[in-house]
Amino acid sequence: MKTSPYLLLAVNAILALGLTVLSFQYVQPKHCYNFCDPSYVIHCPQGSCYFGDQKAGWPIPAFIDSPGGGSPTGGWGLLGPEDPPGPTMIVDVLFYSIVVWIVLYGIQFFRQQIVPRKVFLQSLSLNAFLGACLWVFYMIFTFTMGFQGVGRGYRDSVYVETSKDITSAMVFVPTVSVPLGEVIDYYGDPDYVWFTSDTTPQGRATGMLLYWDTVPVFVELPPIADTTFPVHRKTAIERIIFYDDQDVIALAGHPVPEEKTAWTGYGNYQP
Repeated sequence: MKTSPYLLLAVNAILALGLTVLSFQYVQPKHCYNFCDPSYVIHCPQGSCYFGDQKAGWPIPAFIDSPGGGSPTGGWGLLGPEDPPGPTMIVDVLFYSIVVWIVLYGIQFFRQQIVPRKVFLQSLSLNAFLGACLWVFYMIFTFTMGFQGVGRGYRDSVYVETSKDITSAMVFVPTVSVPLGEVIDYYGDPDYVWFTSDTTPQGRATGMLLYWDTVPVFVELPPIADTTFPVHRKTAIERIIFYDDQDVIALAGHPVPEEKTAWTGYGNYQP
């Protein structure tokens, strides 16, 4: 049975748009956990990015972290709703349209069916229009209305209590699942583990904090309702706290015990 050229046209358009949207999950560099201001004379901490470093989309980035210093500050150096999409999104749609057409032409060749050149040219015009519509859609719903459409997280701050005073610390809060293995691959193995406890409506919950001696970083894992805490590469982190002091009594109002456990790799830990 001969395939309708208009069916191929529709399939190409749907796949081109779908692949373009999927490419927005390709965020590089991934490790923009903190912000590095080029005006600072101090050394930028590991895991920091400058304005404009983080991008999303392939083969041509459609989202680029916007330079500047406006509001909200939690998005400085990170992709977020404050970063408008670029019209290069249309080029990405056309790129994937051509890739899909190459595949469709191959399939039709083995089926001994010819796709008219007119359909290919119509497809490019249609996908250019759809790419412009996609750009306007992201411009309205992410940049104008503030929905989180791209990016991996945002920065916040928490209060840190030490034996001397109470101060604040910068925090990276992921909006997508960031596995612990990604953080450890970047920073290396942590040195210590702290156990925390909290009371929730469901009962007592056990939390975990990981700390590095060489990097001023705490990584908090989601609390669980169990005394045995399993830690795996795919365990999703809760947040990354940047604070250069082990003399911590409480983080975000949650007490941190003095006793700490040496990191022994992935596996089960007990307080």
